[in-house]
Amino acid sequence: MQVDRRNLSGRNNPFAKFSAGGYFTMPYGLVEIMAKRRVASNGWPVMAALCRRIYANGVLGRCGREEIAKLTGLTYSQIARGMSELRQKEIIVPVIRKTAEGYRHLDRSNFGHIAQYCISRDIWESIGMEDTCDRGQGNPAAPDGGEK
Repeated sequence: MQVDRRNLSGRNNPFAKFSAGGYFTMPYGLVEIMAKRRVASNGWPVMAALCRRIYANGVLGRCGREEIAKLTGLTYSQIARGMSELRQKEIIVPVIRKTAEGYRHLDRSNFGHIAQYCISRDIWESIGMEDTCDRGQGNPAAPDGGEK
């Protein structure tokens, strides 16, 4: 049986094709909560840049300020305001890291190390995702007030 090769080549594909890393995925539940918590204009593009990589446990991929500035066009001070707003409104929390001595502390950026964040537990659970991330103290949804 004869096959129409024009349909197989993908020329009539109605879907958009994006270059690798040229888009982001943000869950609708996260968008709804960010709107309810009134995240301002600097927080939205920063969150969009962080949501380029979301792992199954809610951890966001590392994204430095240079990369965020390149993606969004924001200045470094606007990025800092957006990140602090996302932390204050408990949209994101730093991941807990272990030091060489075995102590646990919240991840932070310093001397070339980019801190890693995750979506807060209450948001991640409200959008129906399972929670396996070790989250920071700023999360009120943790049973003991934030320490896990």
